[in-house]
Amino acid sequence: MEWQTVRQLRSENELLRAESQQLKEHSEATEAESKRNVQELQRLRAQAQEVFKLRNEVTQLRSASQETETLRAENRQLRVQNHQLGDSAGVPVATAVAPNAQTPADQFPRENWTFAGYSTPEAALITAVWAMKEGKPQVYLDSLSPDEQARLAKVWENKSETELAAKHQQDVSAITSVRILERREVSPDEMRMNVYIEGTGRMETVSMKRLGGDWKFGGFIRSPPK
Repeated sequence: MEWQTVRQLRSENELLRAESQQLKEHSEATEAESKRNVQELQRLRAQAQEVFKLRNEVTQLRSASQETETLRAENRQLRVQNHQLGDSAGVPVATAVAPNAQTPADQFPRENWTFAGYSTPEAALITAVWAMKEGKPQVYLDSLSPDEQARLAKVWENKSETELAAKHQQDVSAITSVRILERREVSPDEMRMNVYIEGTGRMETVSMKRLGGDWKFGGFIRSPPK
């Protein structure tokens, strides 16, 4: 009976050892999973902080961009007003306000005038100016909106193409560059641009009109004489 008791105790001892080993392995696996969960949670928290930081930076950049655009618009408007004040006071424009540096898309020196087509308001304007410089009245006429063509048809009555070419060349002979200071979209099919004409020191507001896929010169926007 004592031997049977010993064998039974040994058997129970082995079972307990096996169960203890299983519990130990399960505990180690649970602890490892817990560590992985903690690490994943820390990683997610770090990512969330980074997202909040990026959102804040994007918000600040958007605000700075809007402020920059507002300042640019105010700067362009002040330049226009300064030019107008200089003209009204009889002060040469070059003295009244020094032209500021602009992007190449806003500056069109005389030597770069060419037939630029009609895909943009700027291209159509330079095409019209180029036609005048080259003495090409028909190309100039093609660069105009229908309303402006009808108006000039009356002005050009009884004038030969040679006379028109000579007049156009004379009109632009003193111009050294055309500089666009401001653009205003009046409608989807009309753009008005404040243009500084270097060489003559004039400020002009021009209307550019879209006809189908082309832009055409719609004439000068001037206040009626007082």
